[in-house]
Amino acid sequence: MRWMNAKRITGLALGLTQIRGGAIYALLASAALASALYSCSQPPARQQPTPPPTPAIVDASPVPATPTPMPRAAQQQTTPLPTPITPTQQLPTPQPPTPTAVPATSTPQTRATQQQTTPLLTPTPITPTPQPPIRHTSTPTPTAVPNFAPLIDDAPFTQIAAGKWHACGLQADGAALCWGHNVSASLEPPGGNPTFSRISAGRNFTCGLRINGAIACWGENNDDQASPPNGRFDEIAAGRDHACALNDGALTCWGEGFPNGAVTIQEVPPLSAIQAGSGFTCGLTPNDDMACWRNEDSELTITPGPFTDIGIGLYYACAIRTDGSVFCDLEGRDHYSQRSQPPLSTKFVQISGGWHHACGITEASDIECWGSGTRGAPGERLSAPEGKFTAISIGWRNSCALNPNGYATCWQQPDVQNPSELPEAFGGVKFEQPTDMFSLPDGRFAVVERKGLIAAYSDEPNAAPPQKMLDLTDMTICCYGDSGMFSAALDPQFEEYPFLYVYYKVASEHAYGDDMHGIVGRLARFRIENGQAVRDSELAILDAPLPRSFHNGGAIRFGADGMLYLGIGDNYSSEKAQSLDTLLGKIIRIDVRGATPEQPYRIPPDNPFADNPEARPEIWAYGLRNPWRMDFAPDGRLFIADVGGGRQEEISLAAAGANLGWPICEGNACEDGVKSSDDGFTAPIHTYGREGGCAIIGGVTTPRLNNGFVFGDFCSIWVFLLENDGREGWRTRALAQRQWHILSFGIDADGRVYVLTMHNPIMLLLPEE
Repeated sequence: MRWMNAKRITGLALGLTQIRGGAIYALLASAALASALYSCSQPPARQQPTPPPTPAIVDASPVPATPTPMPRAAQQQTTPLPTPITPTQQLPTPQPPTPTAVPATSTPQTRATQQQTTPLLTPTPITPTPQPPIRHTSTPTPTAVPNFAPLIDDAPFTQIAAGKWHACGLQADGAALCWGHNVSASLEPPGGNPTFSRISAGRNFTCGLRINGAIACWGENNDDQASPPNGRFDEIAAGRDHACALNDGALTCWGEGFPNGAVTIQEVPPLSAIQAGSGFTCGLTPNDDMACWRNEDSELTITPGPFTDIGIGLYYACAIRTDGSVFCDLEGRDHYSQRSQPPLSTKFVQISGGWHHACGITEASDIECWGSGTRGAPGERLSAPEGKFTAISIGWRNSCALNPNGYATCWQQPDVQNPSELPEAFGGVKFEQPTDMFSLPDGRFAVVERKGLIAAYSDEPNAAPPQKMLDLTDMTICCYGDSGMFSAALDPQFEEYPFLYVYYKVASEHAYGDDMHGIVGRLARFRIENGQAVRDSELAILDAPLPRSFHNGGAIRFGADGMLYLGIGDNYSSEKAQSLDTLLGKIIRIDVRGATPEQPYRIPPDNPFADNPEARPEIWAYGLRNPWRMDFAPDGRLFIADVGGGRQEEISLAAAGANLGWPICEGNACEDGVKSSDDGFTAPIHTYGREGGCAIIGGVTTPRLNNGFVFGDFCSIWVFLLENDGREGWRTRALAQRQWHILSFGIDADGRVYVLTMHNPIMLLLPEE
């Protein structure tokens, strides 16, 4: 995790005078925590209200450090203790991470017209038979804009084009028929019964290519987007507020970004199948590469193909490879998380993009959609009409498709309804950067605070004051960068093994060997007596040297197998994530039962690298950047939420030996020539872009919501559920909203989820029964 950048620090410093009742130290500590959880520039910090005083935590009676008999250890193994991590040599000053360059997709993009090259995949042949149009009346018709014209049921089309709130279809005789909201006369083609060979819809305007090659446009004309140039053209594409046309492959554009009228862009190679987005235009080159031209800086980018079709959205571009898979990328302004990928096994023959979402027609002639139903929501699999289709057009908020007989079906992706704010737990007590929470055997909850304090709280009315369980504030390195106490967990057989395991950052005299001082992430065990950890009983289980201040992980979780799993970040050394001779960027799995100072843990013999002399035997999965939180599904699979470096946040289901791809892949955005689904990589099951948040915060699974994964984002107000969509894929839906700066989640024995936020009360999520 990247905690801080200069712009963020400056913004917070300037905001000091606006924040009441908070010490400067606490504010800067909060800023450091914020930057550590993400790696790009962030939205402005919100003003924090004055927190009420935290109730005094009652110290339990001091417990002497008398040794207690250890439970009899399971059969001992002769596996030697692993060698310490090799120290990083000549550590450079940390710099903000640079996103992996992906050729030719630094520009935004919109929907693809009919392909001039024949795709390698074709839809399943369908014999046209007379059938009524497919109607979807369950989607509410928007009423905010007057003069709404419904789609005529008995009008077949040869082509369809969807805009923001309107759409137009081209009939067999070349006439254009439009419906939807009549914004700026967007439903009114020019008079004189013009006949068109092609049409393309922008935000609130439409352009048509006449039979004789001339262009006519109608609708909104604030930027002269509906004022086309004279001449004869072969292809037309309307973007958000500009349009472009081709003449023998040469690109001419007008509207927004072209204040002096239409311009023929000489720098662009000959194109076909052009599509336009918000201030940029893309097309296919003669080599079937994707070329994109951005209006504002005259930048041309080329994405190597070969591709068979392109679908361009507001700020992103998708293209179909020759094997039918979909590639998507954008210029970093993924406002609606369109880059959430369709199922990796699905093969597409057509694709189209809009503002919020993208859709494609599969080789079976079905429609699959993905993206987002509302601003701020991570990408998801979206609803699509059932049936067989031959053409599709995705607009800003609506979508249309044609069935084999030419009848149109149109639908809209509804906004997620804003759920109610969450109720407060623990009487509204405000916590200072709570990083973890777990249930205690007596029904109370242990809350871990980043500064190194663990205390027990009850959510019952008139409960006793909180009781301090463990205070390591004098030892825990906090609170600059990715530091502090990260996680804690009780032994799953606590009655027999009354131990508390803690992962925190601490100075060690033996970080790099017997006599080399350094900073480590320490996994330690404490004995619990009378509800309190015996501090002098600490047993250092494992020290992972963490010389840098960022990307340290990590969560402690026990699996159903009784093994301890720990997520460790790459410590701002991304190359370490793919190296098997270090614990950085890994999920480790160790056996801590019967630990002694001489052998603090054992290597499970079924660990994937237990017999590999060139690998650390503790490693269970690798290729991670900063696995801040993770949780086990009931079937034993592990959900891992890995914080991205500037392009994508991701959730993966990992198995033993899995390579999650970092830094070769960040989510689905990989180095040139690499796909996240390639052999050797475990592709994420869910991703979203930077405008959907800044740092993913997992997450717990709950039986109350069909064992879906509840997660959030540090820079989002939303709490989401990731669940199986019943079609071999995954979808998200919003459960609730809360103030920004979600740090973690907890769950009780009844499956109720608690949301931990910075400087705020812990909130109780009440999922549907």
